[in-house]
Amino acid sequence: MKPALRAASALLATAVLLAAAMVGLASGAQASPQVYNPCGWLSLGQVKFSAYGANRVTFATATDRSSDVVTITGCVRSGSGYAQEWQDWGYSGLNGFAAGSTWEDSYRSPSGSFSMTEALGRSNPGTALAYHTLNPNSRWGGERGATYNQYFEGIGGESDENLWYYMNQGYYEQAAVINYNRYPDMPTVQGASFAIFFHAGRVPSAGCVSTSLSTVTRLLQTNRPGDRIIMGAVDDVFTQYTSDPFGAITNKYGSTGGTFGPLANPTSNETGGLAKGGSYQFFNGGAIYWSPGTGPHTIGGGILNAWRSAGAEGGYLGYPTTDEIRGLKDGGAYQLFESGAIIWSPATGAHISNGAIRNAWASTGYENGYLGYPTTDEIRGLTGGGTYQMYQNGAIIWSPATGAHISNGAVRSAWASTGYENGFLGYPTTDEIRGLTGGGTYQMYQNGAIIWSPTTGAHVSNGAVRNAWLGAGGENGYLGYPTTDEIRGLKDGGTYQMYQRGAIVWSPATGARISNGAVRNAWAATGYENGPLGYPTSNEQPVSGGTVQDYQGGFIGWTPQNGAFTVTGAIADSLRANRGMGTPVGPEVKTADGAYQMFTNGAIIWTPATGAHVSTGAIRSVWAATGYEGGPLGYPTTDEFAANGGWYQTYQGGSIFWSPATGGRVVATDFAAKLTSGALATLGYPTANAVTGLTGGGSSQAFQNGILVESPATGVHPLTGAILKAWTGAGAQDGALGYPTSDPYAGANGSTVQDFEHGSILVATDGTVTVTRQQDAPAAPAAPAPSTAAPATAATAPTAAAAPATTEATPVPAGPAPAATPAPTATAVPTAPTASPATAAAAAAPTPTADPAATAGTTSGR
Repeated sequence: MKPALRAASALLATAVLLAAAMVGLASGAQASPQVYNPCGWLSLGQVKFSAYGANRVTFATATDRSSDVVTITGCVRSGSGYAQEWQDWGYSGLNGFAAGSTWEDSYRSPSGSFSMTEALGRSNPGTALAYHTLNPNSRWGGERGATYNQYFEGIGGESDENLWYYMNQGYYEQAAVINYNRYPDMPTVQGASFAIFFHAGRVPSAGCVSTSLSTVTRLLQTNRPGDRIIMGAVDDVFTQYTSDPFGAITNKYGSTGGTFGPLANPTSNETGGLAKGGSYQFFNGGAIYWSPGTGPHTIGGGILNAWRSAGAEGGYLGYPTTDEIRGLKDGGAYQLFESGAIIWSPATGAHISNGAIRNAWASTGYENGYLGYPTTDEIRGLTGGGTYQMYQNGAIIWSPATGAHISNGAVRSAWASTGYENGFLGYPTTDEIRGLTGGGTYQMYQNGAIIWSPTTGAHVSNGAVRNAWLGAGGENGYLGYPTTDEIRGLKDGGTYQMYQRGAIVWSPATGARISNGAVRNAWAATGYENGPLGYPTSNEQPVSGGTVQDYQGGFIGWTPQNGAFTVTGAIADSLRANRGMGTPVGPEVKTADGAYQMFTNGAIIWTPATGAHVSTGAIRSVWAATGYEGGPLGYPTTDEFAANGGWYQTYQGGSIFWSPATGGRVVATDFAAKLTSGALATLGYPTANAVTGLTGGGSSQAFQNGILVESPATGVHPLTGAILKAWTGAGAQDGALGYPTSDPYAGANGSTVQDFEHGSILVATDGTVTVTRQQDAPAAPAAPAPSTAAPATAATAPTAAAAPATTEATPVPAGPAPAATPAPTATAVPTAPTASPATAAAAAAPTPTADPAATAGTTSGR
């Protein structure tokens, strides 16, 4: 018995209990045992509390919960069932049985299946249970603390039971301890009642079961530590439904509290024959499923419904491997299965979580992560065999090709706007990747990415435009984050995308090009791709002093000093072939004859008659000194040409030749024609300006290795080496020979010959020079056409002896060929002004030195 009252009320309670017992004994009253066979019901598994395979099971049952009279039956294991050994009667708590657990001062016995592993009394009757032989210091803990519901020896406190006293009153002569509210059946809860015994001395108690001393002694002598007592009202103990009395489902049901646990009463028999040899049983509060591989587990509520909708144990989840686990965030719960889990919360209901999608969710922290609880099951049937599952704050997407990836927030919204996996981006191939500049994130997809930052939001980035952006450094580059998606529908199928500091423009013909800063502003002023420039065909490229960007219809150049200017039309065509001109430093300027535009390294000049041509460096300086297009040279008719270590450029009224050694000189048109037809290789570059006003209207010009001489009657011919020396020694054009009438050509025996108006000069292979003069003879036959070949060519000119006229040969001693007339040392030609090349006065004229005609420049600007 258990006197749980404290202080003065304890004596009163004890007196009440003893008085009730004495009345029963004095009257000779005895409760009639119930007529039924609990051992047979146990054999059929029709007991709501598990015997856990015990060899002996004692039943203490009342007709209802309010009755304190119990029938006590002893059952022993027999074959596949139990057989009744004995039956007696006794009392439970004064107020009958509790519906499950009891509490102090309720005067009710607990209901359930309990082990009995300890015993106590006057002397050990030969029990296998741990036995406490009582003495005056024997106490049972009723005071809250470490000894609560435990045997100990000592003085004890007010609520501790004096076991010695009650033994001497005839109640604890022998007693078995029912392991209610104590190890090993359950953890001890302070206040959930103590000293629940099966003891001798029939009397209603505070919660014990009492019967005759002989019955208690018999139980102690036959029971082992694994045997049990099942106690309670008949309707709370027995059921019409059957189960394996020794099976895992029965044991599991008992461990949950049986009829007083969350499962409450059975509603079906235990049924076997499931997949993998499993079985199940249904109850008011759920079910228990068992298989050899997973053991028994309870399942109920929304989780049970979700599992059954997925095919139960025959579905892809298989059997449960845990009971429902509660205590999750916001009141949630989950249960694990062979191939996944089911998650439930009050807000979202129960949803299946398995496979790769579950693993991805786990990586976020399950329900405690930013996705929260699932709000749908996995949804299948997407493009390419994909699936997805929705969560409170996003989704997880899976496909065979890409795996499982999280999709949430602004990035998910942007993906949705493209058509999810059916759009051009396809499936995600990564989760959202954080930690970018300015707190940004991005997520990769099969065909692109979505980029997000707090200041710009989420925008799609793919294809050639994305490649161009990445090439510029992505969000860390000068463009920064995208501020729009790619915008389509431009001219000729083009698109563009805006960024924090510019744009990327794409068309099928030109590809993806960056457009930003002052150059973009200048392009905008022309009408973007709809203007004369069309689409950009390159990114901005650094050039001398600035940058240039190519377009279909021209260029835009920029310098820090001058800003951005467009280049179009013929001038743009010329710039395309002459990228060394650098960056435009001003707009195109119209003139009466055409137009020009200044660049960091010169100018490009255009007229309808001459086309567009560059004007740069030292050649431009020489042209400037002549008065630009207003001078005798007029407009350039070609670009500069490189030849023999120098450069030359032709104009309407002549040419300018330049080399590092000689500087720049103007060359008349007919002289230039001779030079460019082969004489330049022999003569080199001019060392002086032309000398005009010679005899008969002739002119000449000195070069590094000779001269060019011209008269209206004889044309232009070069003179070099020994022939030049002999000719000048004979008085040049004013001497007896007159002007040359041929270029040098090959004579007999390897000699070199050149004809003149009044004779010829021959240079033998040993250097001997022979001058032949004509004397009052008829006109000699015409000399062969001047040859452009070098003197060593195979061409043969007539010799002096062939001429019918009388000649006078004057041998000239052999010696080295005379050097060309030395060019005077010239000063540098001033750099051409950046103002209109038509303004000749803008450039200072070169100052001649030894040769007043010389205007040579010493730098090329190249």
